[in-house]
Amino acid sequence: MPGEYVAIMGPSGSGKTTLMNIIGCLDVPTSGTYLLDGEDVSGLDDRGLSSLRNRKLGFVFQNFNLLPRETAVENVALPLLYAGVSRAERLERAAEALRSVGLGDRLDFLPTQLSGGQSQRVAIARAMVGHPELLLADEPTGALDSASGEQIMQIFDDLNAAGVTIVMITHESEVAEHAHRTMSILDGRLGFVGGEQ
Repeated sequence: MPGEYVAIMGPSGSGKTTLMNIIGCLDVPTSGTYLLDGEDVSGLDDRGLSSLRNRKLGFVFQNFNLLPRETAVENVALPLLYAGVSRAERLERAAEALRSVGLGDRLDFLPTQLSGGQSQRVAIARAMVGHPELLLADEPTGALDSASGEQIMQIFDDLNAAGVTIVMITHESEVAEHAHRTMSILDGRLGFVGGEQ
């Protein structure tokens, strides 16, 4: 549902990443139907899936996935390049996204010049620069110390309060507590935690 904040927990090998890849249109299900915002994605080709991802989805990964030779602002601007936005507007919107996560003073820094927490904030800004309807986060605090992890979770809380729908995979129960509800996955089967609906 729009505006939800859901955490998905489960042991290694339970299907968390596969589920995230299907939700994010990176993989297609072997059977069944997946509707994203009412649209059946099973009939889309690679170009159609790519366009859908660019318009509706934002991704945050444990290992940041920043381009090492690009500055923070250039990393954040990348999705807008694929969306056909002009260079000047891309850089302006990317700078604003970085300011929104507290990195207005790090626009021209390379990933090697950033801490882990700062790198993850760059990744969040990149995920949000296109104003996606759904933010998918795969272990977003897994590579961070506890203080940086708490900063990241505060950003997620603020994004959700502003109306962004979030689906987050995590191993950490204290991270999952930020979500409105928690689901568990085991052997590819998804269920509610603690009887919640």
